[in-house]
Amino acid sequence: MKFPHLYQIFLIGIWLLLTPRFLWSAEDPPEDLPVFFPTLSFPEAVLINPNTIYIPFKLAGRLITVEARVDTLQGNFVLDTGAERLLLNRRFFGRPGHVSASVRAMGNTGQVLDVDEHYIDTLHWDNLYFKNVQANIMDLSHIERKKHISLIGIIGYNVFKNFEIFLDFQSMQIVLTRLDKKGYRIDSTAIWETPVDSIDFKLAKHFIVFKGRVGESNLRFGLDSGAELNLIDRRVRRKVFDQFEIVKRGRMLGAGQNTIEVVAGSLQDVHVGQQHSDSMRTLITSLSDMNLNFGTRLDGILGYEFLSTRRTLINYKRKKLYFFAYQRP
Repeated sequence: MKFPHLYQIFLIGIWLLLTPRFLWSAEDPPEDLPVFFPTLSFPEAVLINPNTIYIPFKLAGRLITVEARVDTLQGNFVLDTGAERLLLNRRFFGRPGHVSASVRAMGNTGQVLDVDEHYIDTLHWDNLYFKNVQANIMDLSHIERKKHISLIGIIGYNVFKNFEIFLDFQSMQIVLTRLDKKGYRIDSTAIWETPVDSIDFKLAKHFIVFKGRVGESNLRFGLDSGAELNLIDRRVRRKVFDQFEIVKRGRMLGAGQNTIEVVAGSLQDVHVGQQHSDSMRTLITSLSDMNLNFGTRLDGILGYEFLSTRRTLINYKRKKLYFFAYQRP
């Protein structure tokens, strides 16, 4: 397996650890903070009814992107289950009159970044409505330069947390179905085929955490659709590295000028429930800052390398992952 210039690859999963995943207010936001009202819609989406929407997606490198509209701006959004909130590009939304509270973000490279925080009373997603959604505004030029795309924003957990989200890489579409308080579908017509496997997960703040195995070693993984390569913490037990084939060592650029040391290679014999992956491109790095901020203990993160070969349904309310077989042509 080849990793051309892998140490130079911009891993959005790490960069987004430096964005609103770990946010805290520098001070409590003032009560009279102006409200920011964007209208979010998906021009290419097929609306089945007010509770189910089918959205085609494309890949920018290994990032899931959808065509969406905020106010009068239409363009690319990254769908990221690892991001905490809706994130908007300062290049488009850092205009005069957009007043915000001061917040900070910190992540794996230890860098603290400035983020503008906005409070959205109601956000419209075609005929789907989201109440009290928080949006952050930040410079996304890092991703735009690396992926050669114009990016309006990133859609995170606070937008789709009350929905089942079906990531279907076979048909290149996302299906959102609204859930009731107990985690069951409101739309009775949204019936999926029978899953071939399912596992339970927990939420560390907004981040999906579940049990898995590498070889004979039990590990705790996080699921992140914004991670272009998998990550393994360098402090895992030695037996895990018996399943890791080193390809290259190097340093990787995070946000700003901070860099982190990584080891690139191939992680083999990964088991999640009944799901088995023979070999996935993976980086070895430190997840200590991430674990500190989430108050958990993650041994690794599974992203595009894991999701792209599966049809995966996420139910945040029931805290379940479901896996479906590929359909015959």
